[in-house]
Amino acid sequence: MKLEDFSNVLEVHGTDSANWPTDLRNDLEAFLSNNESARLLLEEYKQLERSLDDMAVPAFPNLEHKVLNQALPPRPQSLFDRLLSWIFPAENFGANLWRPMMAASLPLVFGIVLGNYYSFGINSEIDEYDYWDDELAMLALSDYSESEF
Repeated sequence: MKLEDFSNVLEVHGTDSANWPTDLRNDLEAFLSNNESARLLLEEYKQLERSLDDMAVPAFPNLEHKVLNQALPPRPQSLFDRLLSWIFPAENFGANLWRPMMAASLPLVFGIVLGNYYSFGINSEIDEYDYWDDELAMLALSDYSESEF
């Protein structure tokens, strides 16, 4: 065993040998009886424990009451919640009526813009001459000789 390992055990489990791990207790006691620097280190830790035990903890009156009754920090809002609170404000809704109207008209504006820029396969150009040529050809093929007027 090394002095560093012994120091780690003292830091974690304290100077009382009853608190040391049972599987290491015999090795630690044998190391302590054979090593002078380990005994000095044990005395330093005992002195440290005594000085820590002698320290008085300051009294904090009403600390529990203050901690339990403090206001919680505001919860961060998600993007969807912030968007909804912007569209539908909780206060002064009448003055901010333009917000829901603007949000409702966005799909309409988007549709108009999209319809103006893209044809989606619809040909809006009609050749008037082709239309009349087809009509005249259909009239020419009709047989009006046997029909009664």
